[in-house]
Amino acid sequence: MSLGDHLEALLAPIPAGQSTPSEITRPAPAHAPKGWEPGVRYEPGGAMLVTAPAAEAPPQEETGWRARVEELGLVVPDGYRVRLVEARHDPAAWHRDAQGEDAVTRAVWRCRYVIEPSAPGWSSAEDLSALVRDAMRRRRKPRAAAEQPERAIAVVYADPQAGKVGRDGGTTELVARVADRFDRLQDHLRDLTKVGRAPGAAYWLDAGDCIEGFENVTSQAFTNDLTLTQMIRLHRRLTFEGLDRLAITFPRVVAATVGSNHARVRRGKDAVGPPEDDWGIEVMSQIADAYGRNPDAYGHVSFVMPEPWRDTVSLDMAGTIVGLNHGHQYPRPEKAPDWWKGQSFGRQPIADAKILVSGHFHHFRAQQLGNGRLWVQAPTLDNGSDWWVMRSGEVSQPGLLVFSVTASGWDDLRIL
Repeated sequence: MSLGDHLEALLAPIPAGQSTPSEITRPAPAHAPKGWEPGVRYEPGGAMLVTAPAAEAPPQEETGWRARVEELGLVVPDGYRVRLVEARHDPAAWHRDAQGEDAVTRAVWRCRYVIEPSAPGWSSAEDLSALVRDAMRRRRKPRAAAEQPERAIAVVYADPQAGKVGRDGGTTELVARVADRFDRLQDHLRDLTKVGRAPGAAYWLDAGDCIEGFENVTSQAFTNDLTLTQMIRLHRRLTFEGLDRLAITFPRVVAATVGSNHARVRRGKDAVGPPEDDWGIEVMSQIADAYGRNPDAYGHVSFVMPEPWRDTVSLDMAGTIVGLNHGHQYPRPEKAPDWWKGQSFGRQPIADAKILVSGHFHHFRAQQLGNGRLWVQAPTLDNGSDWWVMRSGEVSQPGLLVFSVTASGWDDLRIL
């Protein structure tokens, strides 16, 4: 075939249905890698993140970015701009436009654009600095005189364990410590009055373990400085003193107590009788009987003790339900939240409590739970738990826990 024939063949039209060599060998466009599938993701605040299909190199200015986005059928709202946020080569999607040694390889780009408000909330550091400056230099508006809500104070008398001898002494030291805390309580009440948050009622919450006892463990028989009846007598007189101070200060006083492990009537380590067979509950009953003899002086003092076969109580304090338990119902303090949840499901006395107060573990702890509930673990008033120090290295700090309550919650929590 002559050169002219070859040229004529090359220039001849291609019959219908026949493809060019480049069309036959050109590979199909590569699938988009994971995460780069074309689409739109709507972000908080009204922004849109647009992943565009593979294309040539992205434009270098917003006009081109906007055109790419609008090619996808998206409308950029007024007051919004288009910004290129990411552009990547996709090597797996490169292909040749034609066969032969003179073929040209064209790179494919994958791009992401964001459609966002033209004027962001904070367009510069200066704007943010001005916001902080103006807020901090604003003149405070005088508070309107608001009617003070009903307010009550909780005084948590926990774990004195009368008769116990430990690193912090014995009966002499316990009495001095309790007397000092009662004096601090009067100072605290004076402070609350000065700041306009004086409570109108007082709640004496005896969280249990009023005496050390002899029957829990063998060592108790050799580490006490009082007999059993002396322990009970001392606890009764200390409680009388604390309640008398509240009774002459407040027009309404409520005294509550619960059963506990040290005060439980026992034979050896075994409990005798129902949960209310407890020396702490018995002492509170004695005080209630004594106050009942003098209604002129103590008619405004009432008493709350567990129902038969129960060892928890709940009280309505200024519109907030406060529950009281000792804490021996669970093996360690971390289990208190689960135990409280179970009590709620079982519709026990503390089921509706918003605040739960407990003792037993001899250290302060406060933990918020659920939707606005608070568990408060009270510190101890005793002479020290040396066995726990030797076991864990943790030293409990004695104190009298107080906090105030209104219908909207609690405040003024202190350890005296």
